[in-house]
Amino acid sequence: MLITQADCIRTGRLELRSYESGDAKRIVELLTNPEVGKTFMVPGFQSEQQALDLAHKLIAFSKTEDTAHLEYGIYLDGTLIGFVNDCGTEDGEIEIGYVIHPDYKGRGYATEAVSAVIGDLFRMGFQRVTAGFFEENAASRRVMEKCGMQPLERSERIEYRGVSRVCRYFSIQNS
Repeated sequence: MLITQADCIRTGRLELRSYESGDAKRIVELLTNPEVGKTFMVPGFQSEQQALDLAHKLIAFSKTEDTAHLEYGIYLDGTLIGFVNDCGTEDGEIEIGYVIHPDYKGRGYATEAVSAVIGDLFRMGFQRVTAGFFEENAASRRVMEKCGMQPLERSERIEYRGVSRVCRYFSIQNS
């Protein structure tokens, strides 16, 4: 299924849109932030250049002409504070992940962004949106619940950064 991202999604406080080339440094900051790495699976970069290379890939993925990836930057008053992206698609279903910079957590931005992206994914024709969270990440679970997602029976034990963790999943169907 093709991913046909909107040029820009505006919510009450946020803009979700493609990254700009100048956002690479801020994306690296998000990807290498230790707090982000506790709850969002990012590679263990061996160098800043590796992180920068991934940032440039994400910038390319965020362009509307890329119909294979979902990648929205989350902007508050022009500042990149996070992102929503796909973790895979299959048969009308898409799994998403999301990050909000720790300096902006606890203000409802993740819920606002994820809710808007779910609506956009349904507009694209996806029938089901799924997201996972490490079971100790109560904040992410609350985001999913506030977005109308329901818990699934599915869970996985994942080895991440040398720690075995349980990942739980929620989903929402297009009605």
